[in-house]
Amino acid sequence: MRMTPILSTLRPCQKSIFGSRKIGSVLCETRFAEDGSLDTSTPREATQVLLKRLQNQLGLHIKSSFELEFVIRDSKTQKYLGHGSQWASLAALEKNQAVLMGLMDEMKDIGIKIDTLLTERGQGQFEFTFDLTDGIEAADMVAEFRTAAYLYLKEKGCDGNFMACDDVKEGIHNGYHFNFSLWNKNGDNVFVDPDNPNELSQFGRHWLAGLVEHAPAMTALCSPTVNCYRRISTKYAPNFANWALEYRRTTFRLKIDPGKNVYIENRIPSSACNPHLVMACTVAAGMDGVRRKLTLPEQMDKTKRLPESLEEALDALEADTLLNEILGPKMVKLFLHTKRSYELEHFKSLGDIPDEQMLVKEKEYYQESL
Repeated sequence: MRMTPILSTLRPCQKSIFGSRKIGSVLCETRFAEDGSLDTSTPREATQVLLKRLQNQLGLHIKSSFELEFVIRDSKTQKYLGHGSQWASLAALEKNQAVLMGLMDEMKDIGIKIDTLLTERGQGQFEFTFDLTDGIEAADMVAEFRTAAYLYLKEKGCDGNFMACDDVKEGIHNGYHFNFSLWNKNGDNVFVDPDNPNELSQFGRHWLAGLVEHAPAMTALCSPTVNCYRRISTKYAPNFANWALEYRRTTFRLKIDPGKNVYIENRIPSSACNPHLVMACTVAAGMDGVRRKLTLPEQMDKTKRLPESLEEALDALEADTLLNEILGPKMVKLFLHTKRSYELEHFKSLGDIPDEQMLVKEKEYYQESL
């Protein structure tokens, strides 16, 4: 295999880490050495294949943005930064503006487009939202943000934790919500139809029905670690394969700006997800809903639960042959093999240990790698 730089993704590296040195970072695609053909089984390239199919088959492109939650602690004391469960606290932001505003400035310098910052419900928990972008850029940005933010915070004496849950007692759960809409070449959002219920077009209803249909299988790709299932089925996280208008406790939240805009929020992803796989499975599931003209269930339907463990989620993904075919069977096969052969086997080898000890083992396994 050969790695080929994707020059459109070239960014300057962080000044806080590399100083004035002229160093950049770039994403690469993998190609087979024999003939130079592209390996489309990698998460980013599998996503690109789907985005091209969306354009070629339906004449549409995606506009999207992520909302990322994570926790910040002091590296030495492990005390939470800034606040104790104070949602949208201006006082907490003001008190820690040197760290937080510095992080936003540094991200701006390297081309990562942050839209908003606020304190979340958990202690030391913050939410960053990103600018609306076209195509794969939203996934590229948040993938780079996670690494860049981790390095910046380390330099400032803090730990940025992107695990879905690292504090059971405080009940802090980090999501990575994915908001998106689809647009045609005329600049129209194809989810919008003011004459339909909730202003959602018939096309949008089929697309949303596809998401609901494939939600159990999507869970493996959106919440891909053992630790993620400490978040699934909690108060503000998804429980069932369902949807609703402007309701935060459903898996898919329909959002409306009356008379102007309609978009969908996929709430399955945790902060440990690969954003490219989130985008890929969301597009694949929606396209299947449109292809088969699936009927959208009633709001708040509770007939189908989401998987409650990584093992269950992997089984659901493997069983969903329609979604596998659209995503790319090789990519799915590699994902299933990696998760089962390494991650699940590792945690099974620990035996039946108390949950408190298991959480410690999860931190050891995930904290430095996310």
